[in-house]
Amino acid sequence: MQLILCNSLLHHNNHPPLENDSPMLSHITLIDFALADHLELEIDQGFNVLTGETGAGKSLLLDALSACLGERSDATQVRYGKEKAEVIATFSYQNNSPEQAWLKEHELEDLEIENDESGEIVIRRVIFATGRSKAWINGRPTSLTELKTLGRLLVLLYSQHSQQQLLDPPYPKRWLDRYSGLQAQATQVKQAHQAWQKAAKQYQSALDAQHTRATQIALLEQQLEDVEPLLEINYQDIEQEYDRLSHHETMMQDCASIMFALDESEQNLLQELGNVLRRAEAQQSRSPQLEQVYNSIVNAQSELEDASATLRQFVDRQSFDPERMETLNQQLEQFHRLARKYRIQPDELIAQQAIWQAELEQLNFLDNPEKLAEQVAELEHSFLNDAEQLNHARLAVASDVAEKLSAQVKPLALPEAQFQFDFQPFDTPNAEGLSAIQLLFSANKGIPPQPLARVASGGELSRIALVMQVMNASKADAEVLVFDEIDVGISGGTAEIVGRLLANLADHVQILCITHQAQVAGQSDQHLLVKKQQTDPASSTIFVLDEAERIHELARMSGGVEINDTTLQHAKQLRELKFSSK
Repeated sequence: MQLILCNSLLHHNNHPPLENDSPMLSHITLIDFALADHLELEIDQGFNVLTGETGAGKSLLLDALSACLGERSDATQVRYGKEKAEVIATFSYQNNSPEQAWLKEHELEDLEIENDESGEIVIRRVIFATGRSKAWINGRPTSLTELKTLGRLLVLLYSQHSQQQLLDPPYPKRWLDRYSGLQAQATQVKQAHQAWQKAAKQYQSALDAQHTRATQIALLEQQLEDVEPLLEINYQDIEQEYDRLSHHETMMQDCASIMFALDESEQNLLQELGNVLRRAEAQQSRSPQLEQVYNSIVNAQSELEDASATLRQFVDRQSFDPERMETLNQQLEQFHRLARKYRIQPDELIAQQAIWQAELEQLNFLDNPEKLAEQVAELEHSFLNDAEQLNHARLAVASDVAEKLSAQVKPLALPEAQFQFDFQPFDTPNAEGLSAIQLLFSANKGIPPQPLARVASGGELSRIALVMQVMNASKADAEVLVFDEIDVGISGGTAEIVGRLLANLADHVQILCITHQAQVAGQSDQHLLVKKQQTDPASSTIFVLDEAERIHELARMSGGVEINDTTLQHAKQLRELKFSSK
């Protein structure tokens, strides 16, 4: 992940405002996050460095910012003994910026920006000791997916392991595209290739389907013909009617017995219930419970009277029809026969008919293979045309970009550095274009460049990766960049040059850089110091250093434990280099 941090709240007189009113991280709060108890910090615009002794917790701020921007979190980030950790980050953004467009799309825009040129984005992430987490953007709950998407617009982070990217075969091509502004063109080629391949698969599927299409259509038509006589019949209805006719005699006998018991016998239920109801009515006023009993009996009498009337109506309408029973029997036999044939339940036949009908319609309207062949040819031609244009564009800029990379790397103790982009055509064009692109390198005069991974040492890779990251950062969409110990493996004059590179980059973006190099820290606009305090439990805090405190910290970084006049004088010289370069 890549990060660059900026803050509009603190301004140094010697540092110009960021270009284009870039978005900035202005404030961050950590509550019970890892070693932080309660930490609030304002981040200045320009070049900010974060230093501290080993084990002090320099990664604390970056880990918190990463979590706040949707990266993975876990329970270990919750301070020991606490139930939850909380991180709140505030960014500023400008009118008509990508950030504002994203906020508008998600209805999260700061309404006050209508009366001003800038607005605020407040991101809050809460991580629970159980491992769960919640997030909010401008007070509205949000998903981690949304948080990550917004985070990529705001922040870009480069880690100390970024040099390993140089050994990844696709990296030189992607770096060249980003630096040269060819990413949109490369994306267009990839999309054109995908469209071509998708059409080719559809064409092949249509060819394959042609061989079995007639057989499938005949089968479906036969199945639909089988089921057609049953379409207007409801299986559940005829099954119930057949059951009723099959048991007509016993059903009528039981209905007669019920009616006799209800209101035809000398001591029928309704008559006896009337006697009971009169006694309950006489006593209902003497107790709420007796009134409840009376009401229940009234309801029961009403229900029984309704049941008796309904039963008489049912019996009056019943008659045994042998012909109807035979018709129902034949329909049921047809349902069961087809159900066995197609191995489904009888009551599922009608639904299955709709599925067969849809399949038949799809086969009848199957794409014409000849038309698809024409479409495939057109898409292939379009892809090859786009890929050819991209290849020409890459070739056109490759030499100039290689020269710029060489010029930037030479001051880093590589005075004879040479770079070259080598284009090797693919056997078959693919989504990456027409050619594989390899970065060639030579560190010695008179020796032709060779593949970088084969000839560059670890120290050389580290310096090359650093320069490529700085060059790319100047082209990045995000305006808040974080460099996490990317200056590992360099020192002395090389480190001083790296510091100048980052300081110059900070004229365009806001930077937060974790460093162990005094030469890099000396070029900063704001210096943050991380200290561990032996509280119970232990905690880390971050201080903003004034100029005198900076000198002392630079002396510690340069000379180790013992701070003397020599190390202090050297630290002052490092700061003087900062101001003399302006």
